[in-house]
Amino acid sequence: MAHAAALARPASEKVDRSFLWRRLHSLSGVLPIGGFLCYHIFENMAALRSPAAYDEMVNHVNTMLPRMYFFGVELALLIGPILFHALYGLYIAQTGHPNANRYPYGTNWSYWAQRVSGYVALLYLLVHVGVLRVGVTMLGRHLWESPGVKEGGLDLVTYNDVAAHLGNATLMKQVSAGAGPHIFALYLFGTLFTIYHFTNGLNGFAWTWGIAAGRVAQRRVRAVAWVLFAALSAATLNILFQMRFA
Repeated sequence: MAHAAALARPASEKVDRSFLWRRLHSLSGVLPIGGFLCYHIFENMAALRSPAAYDEMVNHVNTMLPRMYFFGVELALLIGPILFHALYGLYIAQTGHPNANRYPYGTNWSYWAQRVSGYVALLYLLVHVGVLRVGVTMLGRHLWESPGVKEGGLDLVTYNDVAAHLGNATLMKQVSAGAGPHIFALYLFGTLFTIYHFTNGLNGFAWTWGIAAGRVAQRRVRAVAWVLFAALSAATLNILFQMRFA
């Protein structure tokens, strides 16, 4: 009997670890990633006021801390959680077994949609960060005829960079892999799928952490999630169309 218990122990520990990792994965999707998504959309709404207001907002955010501290906070509170959430999310998607075709219930379709939206969100994020954060901020490859950086200033993404990135014909140097109408199409789908992935994930988060265990509570969480999806989507679409066509 002791030998049998010793053989059974690793399996039970494996289940416990899987449960812990899934809870951490769910938590990382809401805090800090979901929180940053909401804040990022809020700060980008400065583009609706004017290009100067957007540039001022970018400069303010990037000068809140000295550069090394800023990068450290960004790595610990944003890049690290995103990498963990993305990589473990890919593992869950690959090992999961969606059955919406056999059992077409709402929760099963929601599970399937969560996986698909995760793939699209990851593709969008790679393009978004790769072109703007790495290409423009780190390598200085601006997407419009930038006048250059003032002495002692930071080489940051500007309103014109993002507008050119989205294919704004008055600012774009030329159509390329990182700028053009195809990027605007990617952003339309990518941002909406990303917002959906976050808001739909609130249902799983509330159930996993015991916040909404009953059916009534779960319906309330779904209602709040859809309202949040509509609000964030409306703000994002306004920003994209402003920067693309204004």
